[in-house]
Amino acid sequence: MKYTFAFLLLSALPTAHAHAHRQLGAHVHGQANVDLAVDNGALELTLAAPGMGVLDYERPPTNEAERAALQRALTVLREARWLTLPSAAQCTRIRADAQAEGFQPQTANTANTGSTTHAHAGFTASLAYRCANPAALRVVLVTLPTVFPGLREVIVNTATAAGQGRSIVTPDNLRVVLAP
Repeated sequence: MKYTFAFLLLSALPTAHAHAHRQLGAHVHGQANVDLAVDNGALELTLAAPGMGVLDYERPPTNEAERAALQRALTVLREARWLTLPSAAQCTRIRADAQAEGFQPQTANTANTGSTTHAHAGFTASLAYRCANPAALRVVLVTLPTVFPGLREVIVNTATAAGQGRSIVTPDNLRVVLAP
């Protein structure tokens, strides 16, 4: 339970972080952020990724193929097809959610404001697992750069019983070490 505060802090960061992106328009194309926390058999992950890294555009889809690509991306994120956990950890997904923001068509009111600001679109995802053998969570694979080649780098912030850490995941290194 002593890690509960760190866990709650990491869980709150993506929401605040995503809100800052929408309000300030500051995000890095090609770079996603994942916060990962392990506490007493509970594994939680949150993801924030720019639309350019996942779909190659940050605007409403203009045709059926783009609408289908948006739905596929949400499915991949929701179904955790970007994460590989060690089978020895015996983890069961108990919650999964994915959202896309900024891909909706503008309404007439916002379209006629004359604003020249660029709207940044992006994705968020939240996953929760219950692991019967959390000690086996020594290394996880975050395969976002291979699933979505537009994401060249993923910053993974971790909080576990072993402490806090940060890993940079690239197409050449998908491993996130949680415990030595």
